Amino acid sequence: MEGPARAPGPRQRPLTVVGRLSSALGTAVVVVAVLAGCSAGGSARAGAEATTDRFAQAVSAGDGARACALLTPDARDAVETASGVECATGIGRLRLAVPSAVAPGDTQVYGRAAMVDRDGSALFLARSGSTWLVRAAGCTPRTDAPYDCTVDGS
Repeated sequence: MEGPARAPGPRQRPLTVVGRLSSALGTAVVVVAVLAGCSAGGSARAGAEATTDRFAQAVSAGDGARACALLTPDARDAVETASGVECATGIGRLRLAVPSAVAPGDTQVYGRAAMVDRDGSALFLARSGSTWLVRAAGCTPRTDAPYDCTVDGS
């Protein structure tokens, strides 16, 4: 008894030396791309965390000029609107709660945006060229709603 008839399919050619090399090269390219992607993510995360640390230190030290230099232009405008004075003076008046002592897992990076959330205090950052700037600060979560931010330069 014969088995069921098989439909003709594409012919399988034996893998040649060139085929093996191109297959290995393709695998190597994928591995390098994945590793480069991980490296870039780690680098972006480290940059966002460094900006967060510098911003928290400036706010804690009462160095408004240094803190404002780390804000996006829209966030600086938001500080001035909320405080009624220039950013360097106004940022101290807002009594911002900012994340400090950022730990692994506190930072999430989404392309050119990042969020650092520690102990119920969040900071939102935006990539500007090769650096990170704070676009929203003094942010606390709300139930079933976006964060409530003291400074929101969105």
